[in-house]
Amino acid sequence: MIDLRVPLLALLTVVGVNALAQTPELSGAWVRAMPPGQRMTAAYLQLRNLAADTITVVGVSSDIGMASLHETRLEGGRSSMHAVASLDIAAGEVVSMEPGGLHIMLMGLQTTPVEGDSVPVCVQTSEGDVCVDAKVQRAAPDTHNSHDHH
Repeated sequence: MIDLRVPLLALLTVVGVNALAQTPELSGAWVRAMPPGQRMTAAYLQLRNLAADTITVVGVSSDIGMASLHETRLEGGRSSMHAVASLDIAAGEVVSMEPGGLHIMLMGLQTTPVEGDSVPVCVQTSEGDVCVDAKVQRAAPDTHNSHDHH
């Protein structure tokens, strides 16, 4: 009798590694801390496409409330937010979600996450979902030298 367990395990390992390469790598994830009682906030992170082809972000989710992809734009001297239905990320490209630009809106929160908490955030792509725990904090991790303390 032929033992197929080793070749099958090798095939599953290769398929698993290839599947992981098709999803974006998420890093630098954080959620803006808000005063108690706020029912919305935003999440920020970087997505790096490790795949050889373009991938498409088709949605976002979090178990703390509704989530959707948004972009802040300056139009006619006024800042406005617009929903983003999908986002293409070319092979090797890094997309940064940051205050004043592309971000994940978290709405309808049952409880307001407090500074130091972790919030699960998932990015749904054409190749599968990728999730990360985002730390709740008052400002972006690299803003200690910023003069924008309003």
